[in-house]
Amino acid sequence: MKALRLWYRCPYLLVVLLVVACTATNPSVEQSSGSSSAAAVGITATAEFVAPVDTPTLAPVIEPTATATAAPPTPSPTIAPATLVPSLNLAATGCGVRLPLVSPQLAPPTTAVNPTWPDHLNVPEEVRPALAHLLAHPGDVGLVAFRVGQEAQGLYLNADVPMPLASVVKLIHLVAYVEAVSDGRLDPSSWVPVADLEQYFLPGSDLRSHPRSLQELTERRLVGQDPPAVPLEELPWMMIRHSSNSATDYLHMRLGQEVIEETAVRLGLTSQTAPCPFLGQFLLISNHTRTVDNQSAIQALINDPALYGQAVMDLTAAYSSSEQFRIDEGRWFQRNRRPTWQDQSLFSENLNAQGSARDYAHLMALIAQEQIGDPYASFLARRYMEWPLEVFPINQELFHMVGYKNGSLPGILNSVYYASPRGQGGLVVVALFFRNLPQATYQEWRRSLTHDDLARWLLTDPQAISGLRVLLEDSGN
Repeated sequence: MKALRLWYRCPYLLVVLLVVACTATNPSVEQSSGSSSAAAVGITATAEFVAPVDTPTLAPVIEPTATATAAPPTPSPTIAPATLVPSLNLAATGCGVRLPLVSPQLAPPTTAVNPTWPDHLNVPEEVRPALAHLLAHPGDVGLVAFRVGQEAQGLYLNADVPMPLASVVKLIHLVAYVEAVSDGRLDPSSWVPVADLEQYFLPGSDLRSHPRSLQELTERRLVGQDPPAVPLEELPWMMIRHSSNSATDYLHMRLGQEVIEETAVRLGLTSQTAPCPFLGQFLLISNHTRTVDNQSAIQALINDPALYGQAVMDLTAAYSSSEQFRIDEGRWFQRNRRPTWQDQSLFSENLNAQGSARDYAHLMALIAQEQIGDPYASFLARRYMEWPLEVFPINQELFHMVGYKNGSLPGILNSVYYASPRGQGGLVVVALFFRNLPQATYQEWRRSLTHDDLARWLLTDPQAISGLRVLLEDSGN
């Protein structure tokens, strides 16, 4: 496999730059953090196909690894809402209109399997670290992989256990957008002022995915007018290709919370919790208005989901509607340390939107088979999902089609794919979710993309799904 693997790694330079920038104001940053990522910059020879580099949706973690396992403090049972959100421009409607804010445990996770694999299972070397972690910590992995039409012979591990989605949830926003365009509620040829997008941009929260996507649009001569604006039809590209949180939140708020949640319900995402704006989520982890410690505030939100549902929209409204609020937040951010690994993980594991691997594998199959809304909406959805074919021409030699979305938050790495490999026939779908990754493992996999090696093996090797399925069945799963 390795002789044919090519991966586009340039976005990882952003990790280096941001960590170096943080080092100047935070003495706890290890000086070696940037140097280990620098080797990944550029085009690196790796696997049998090109896939995008994941864009995380939180600022780089700046706490030393040694503190990652520290026990959280006892949460404060009574924290006034005023200490969590600002008292200006509060949202009229909270998050969680049609969907729950906290997922019920629909199925108990599988927590024990045989931690070894037989010699006859041909596992590539680059796949083994992720597979070994899966076998050692099966309760923290959601995995569904199948050939469409052969679902009964597919691979299912914790398929119905809700897990944090990170940016994979943006598939809901994509479907909501293409349906709105198809039925005439949105005009894709209209222009969106860049200033409107930047009302939802929280510097330091997305490894510069927003400015990077704008730079690409500028190079493609798609930023025009005075003041600068971009065509509405480019926002899903920013959201799916670059994982722009700003573009996602702009579409989220323009379409409306109820539409986003209704879309998830209509798609049959039975394990889905309410998607809430990324901007409000990150501000709830830490912000300049807070008067209590972050962990206590986050725990109070976990204990009171209704408070979270309102607070996340309140902060989104406050930041997006008030230039002074944005200025104050920016100044505070420059003076203060970023949220700790523990704070980010506590929030992400409990309050980020959740869904199951089965639901998202099913959704990817629907998109691939053009079964999203009417034919035009289905065409648009595939057009945005299959950007790897356009960006990386080698994929055209390897696949008839390939669609992809990823997601990451501290301790969370997710990948969803559909593809039709040339020479094999048929359509393969993979949904792979990792959660509760130790900080060192998460940081290493963010550099090496080890989790995606496992997903790509299942996608491209005709024997991988059946081989791993037999292994899990032999282990008693």
